[in-house]
Amino acid sequence: MMSPQHWARQQERGSAFFLQLTAWLVKHSPSWLLAVCARVVVAYFFITSPTQRQHIRAYQRRLRQTFPLVVLPRTLPVWRQFLAFAHAITDRFAVWQNAIHYADLRVDDADGVYEDIQLSAQQQQAGAILVCSHLGNVEICRALVNHHPKFVLNVLVYSAHARAFNQAMQSAGADGMNLIQVTDLDATLMLDLQRRLARGEWLAIAADRVPVRGEKTVSASFLGDVAEFPQGPWLMAGLLRAPLITVFCHRQQGHYHLHLRRFAAAPQWQRHTRSTVVAALAQRFANVLATECARVPLQWFNFYDFWNDDGSKTTL
Repeated sequence: MMSPQHWARQQERGSAFFLQLTAWLVKHSPSWLLAVCARVVVAYFFITSPTQRQHIRAYQRRLRQTFPLVVLPRTLPVWRQFLAFAHAITDRFAVWQNAIHYADLRVDDADGVYEDIQLSAQQQQAGAILVCSHLGNVEICRALVNHHPKFVLNVLVYSAHARAFNQAMQSAGADGMNLIQVTDLDATLMLDLQRRLARGEWLAIAADRVPVRGEKTVSASFLGDVAEFPQGPWLMAGLLRAPLITVFCHRQQGHYHLHLRRFAAAPQWQRHTRSTVVAALAQRFANVLATECARVPLQWFNFYDFWNDDGSKTTL
């Protein structure tokens, strides 16, 4: 049964009408007006969400304990994180308007991932899985997609509002990425994803939020404490025999920094080793995510009880 603190139980503060209103504003409003709207919305969210403020405070406390050299704002650090979320929303609007292009990114691609993207777009190579998170603004990847028109990126989401959200993005002028609703990794879905990879399409999935049903999770140490991470990305990569690549996009000093790294080859396991392999991959990702949080401490946007402080704790 889903925990009362599960992120999916925190209802989205929106509806089809507000999604369409957002699409209209994105399409017809200047960037300064969108920035003002984003700040007003986030300010309302901050004022009326004491529980979310508590969760962000717990995250910041763990971050400082794990990385003592991390510098957070001395005044109103929780509000500053909400404000960073407003900036992220504004950036998302800019992406929808195609106002952010590949040339605007500072790409850190030491592993030559973009070469694989080009080969996949030309259907000379099968696709791969991009492992993303709620750190920074992965929506900026749309600029990467638009830079190569033949490159297709499928984003796997758990939200029940995925269809309406996708329609709103398209109404706003967004294109190039497909949102695919994921409930279970059943045979039909896996066959579809396998065909997409074979065509050179790529998949993107977040690895820092547990499934809606709260099942198939694995415990990992994150920022000095135990948290639950999804097994889905690692199980999917093993079943589809696809390599894993991490992607992070941060906003620093007014610039967008896109980090691409080869994370792991297609996972392989035997029946009795699968749990060990999945746990190792989840822990490795948790370590990478912690390091990225230390790089941009105000840009992790999971506003729920990530460590299950209000429930029973799992020990490793």
